[in-house]
Amino acid sequence: MIHPTMVPGLSKINTTMASFKIPFLILVILITFATTHAQLDEPFYLYQYCSSNRTTANTSFQINLRTLLSYLSSNATGNTQFYNTTFTGSNPSDSIYGMFMCRGDVPSQLCEACVINATQRLSLECSLSKESVFWYDECMVWYSTNYIFSTVATNPGFPLLNTGNVSNPESFMRLLFQTMNQTAEEAANNPIGQKKFATREVLVSELQSLYCLSQCTPNLSPHDCTRCLHDIIGELPSCCNGKIGGRYLNPSCNIRYEMYPFFLSTPNAPKQVPETKISDSDLYFSEDPVYLSHNCSSNATFTSNSTFQKSLNTLFSYLSSNATNGKSFHEAQVNAQVYGLFMCRGDVPSLNCEQCVLNATRRMLSECRSFQEAIIWYSHCLLRYSHRNFFNIIEKSPVFSRLNLTRFSSTDKGQKFFIFVLSNALSKVAIQAGDSSERYGKKSLKLNNLQTLYSLAQCTQDLTSDDCKGCLGDIIGPGIAWSRLGSVGGRVMYPSCNLRFEFMPFYRDGGHQSTTPASPSEEKQSKSRLIILIIVPTSVSIMFLSVGYYLLRRKARKSFRTILKENFGHESTIVEPLQFDLAVIEAATNNFSHENFIGKGGFGEVYKGIFSSGQQIAVKRLSRGSKQGANEFKNEVLLIAKLQHRNLVAFVGFCLGEEEKMLIYKYVPNKSLDHFLFDSKRKKLLSWFERYNIIRGIAQGILYLHEHSRLKVIHRDLKPSNVLLNENMIPKISDFGLAKIVEIDQDKGNTNKIVGTIGYMSPEYAMLGQFSEKSDIFSFGVMILEIITGKKNVNSYESQYVGNSLISYVWRQWKDQAPLSILDPNIEESFSENEVTRCIQIGLLCVQQFVDARPTMTAVVSYLNNHLLNLPTPQEHAFLLQMDPKSIAQNSSSSQSMSSTLLSNNEISISEFLPR
Repeated sequence: MIHPTMVPGLSKINTTMASFKIPFLILVILITFATTHAQLDEPFYLYQYCSSNRTTANTSFQINLRTLLSYLSSNATGNTQFYNTTFTGSNPSDSIYGMFMCRGDVPSQLCEACVINATQRLSLECSLSKESVFWYDECMVWYSTNYIFSTVATNPGFPLLNTGNVSNPESFMRLLFQTMNQTAEEAANNPIGQKKFATREVLVSELQSLYCLSQCTPNLSPHDCTRCLHDIIGELPSCCNGKIGGRYLNPSCNIRYEMYPFFLSTPNAPKQVPETKISDSDLYFSEDPVYLSHNCSSNATFTSNSTFQKSLNTLFSYLSSNATNGKSFHEAQVNAQVYGLFMCRGDVPSLNCEQCVLNATRRMLSECRSFQEAIIWYSHCLLRYSHRNFFNIIEKSPVFSRLNLTRFSSTDKGQKFFIFVLSNALSKVAIQAGDSSERYGKKSLKLNNLQTLYSLAQCTQDLTSDDCKGCLGDIIGPGIAWSRLGSVGGRVMYPSCNLRFEFMPFYRDGGHQSTTPASPSEEKQSKSRLIILIIVPTSVSIMFLSVGYYLLRRKARKSFRTILKENFGHESTIVEPLQFDLAVIEAATNNFSHENFIGKGGFGEVYKGIFSSGQQIAVKRLSRGSKQGANEFKNEVLLIAKLQHRNLVAFVGFCLGEEEKMLIYKYVPNKSLDHFLFDSKRKKLLSWFERYNIIRGIAQGILYLHEHSRLKVIHRDLKPSNVLLNENMIPKISDFGLAKIVEIDQDKGNTNKIVGTIGYMSPEYAMLGQFSEKSDIFSFGVMILEIITGKKNVNSYESQYVGNSLISYVWRQWKDQAPLSILDPNIEESFSENEVTRCIQIGLLCVQQFVDARPTMTAVVSYLNNHLLNLPTPQEHAFLLQMDPKSIAQNSSSSQSMSSTLLSNNEISISEFLPR
């Protein structure tokens, strides 16, 4: 028989819902609201005790226990946070006593979920034990065949701790004992039957706080509660001395302290959690690694050409090669002189990891070339080295932190609620990372109908599970000034671990994370969530209005598809999902305002825009009546929509109407390469490290077009103005209006209409209209030499002799064995002579006169990535460069019917103006 005992003061609170009468006439209601209650996380299991005093299987005890546990779980409803009951069998010795207690600040739904979870696990895992206790973060469930009500039970007792250490243990422990005793006194100062729960927050320093909690089962007297709490507070020095967090659990009472707000000090959830307004380029998952920060230790340096430098170069080679092999973490040492490792974020694909490590090694060589210890952080990876062995050691310095901290501590209740939710979510993702063999964890938590919290934690894999949790615990504790945290969005990065949290899905979660709206309909859905209820007395009127509206929409849809088919024919169904409504683009560009205008070219005008989701775009608006632009528009939509690579411009979609044609791209802030190379001030911003990465990136993009995409594409207009640079100076090949798709096994093609840019066209294309992969390779070779020298190949149509071009000049210096004399003098910092010389040689190989003498792009990429490969010896450059520009047109006309008006230089290129 069950004998329930409800504790006074903890009874259920009944709530009533107001009712509303709806007028029977016309009612139109538009509701746009967000749920104000945060969707709190799942119960978090901590520890269990199953007594060794056991009964045998298939006895009445098991049946009685299941009945008891079922009754406990069924009473964890409403606001019931404590409940105890007894099951009395036919024999008094068969009685079982049970209770549950939820943490005093836990909301009722979470309390109920916790008790149900605990009773289910008890029934499965401890059904033969005559006593058992399950502890969760949110509740405790306890049963025993011994009487457990109104008695202090300090056994079993278990300590749990955060392995991170405080900076000043002695003063910290004094403050901890003082605060914990005050909290215990407050919790115990209630009569039997009242909630015995208290929390307290005190400042440890200007930016750090200590959070304490004490709780007893309500059936204890004040005296017994005080005794129970003081006993376990006395255990703190032996379990948790100098630690940044800890707790002690026993059946009758428990205590806990942390340096983050783990308890809920207010039940008031804000309607919407404040969000940090930042413009991080990796706010969504980005294919490109984003540079964050670096630190070069000033304590130890080395001299050039020393044995340490040679060992460091070898180490970087080891790390880069292991990243190329698909590893996400690798540590290495060379001659016991230098130790290093790299770690890529757990969700980053191997190709992006490889690129990140390569970028990190090159930048570190440039930025920290004389230091014996350094670390660099990117969005996708970290890389560090040192003259000392730091493997298997938690290191918390130096720190890179990006948080929105307010000047003063906040007393806002909504603010306290969101930092409680955030801190607990981060605590759980940290435990997930520590328990993972990859030392990586990620978590998403829906806060309301409009906001989802995304968090990620990671440690270097040389750390043990406990060390990983301790390192992350130090970030969550003293690493974040919780009382001053103004909004959600930020990251803290140690050498040994890092943690990040945002409202945007910045990591990959299974499949590809798309950062662009898939269609205009999705864009509309994200703008509003409307529930429309219309009650009208005259049903006939509604019918006519609805039918009329439907017919108008149907006509509009037919017109939309007709325009689409007129422009794209049978392929209209393929590109239809990429089309955006004009209204969406007008809203994004502020009706194509002057403030959003960023450029103008032969195609038309270019505008910057921002979607309601926050994504930045560039919109190319076709000049009305441009026949040439219309053809390029169709070609680009059909082509680039099928291509996707980190070194190609990201195509978002298009807008098409009777009077409008627009191409929409991901916005690239640094404009095009020519804006840097050929500008006397901006070219100083391009270091050799960045120039070399740009060359490699362009090569990877061309290789994708020629070999690795599902289409074989010849670009036909490669030049610096058609290479865009993102915020990290990653090159993006753009402008596919002149590109041609060829068969996979097709070597070359012919055209009667030669279009392109003088100075970048191969001789066989300019003279005979023959294009192939080697035509693009010629253009790429010209760009390599321009990037190295900072000079244009052909400056204008007024040049008397193309033979006086940049390529001729480079060839003469190469022939005179003085290749480094061509290097742009604006490159002020150190550079690799070997890299520069190899790039010059590759550039000259690419501009060979005969097509077969030029390397394939596969070979070029191999030359750039492997410095051990021997390069062929270049011959004198193409004969085209020894001719007057006018003769090119004349000879071309005699050979093919060529439209010479389409030939252009860098200044008037028809394909120069692209989103940026």
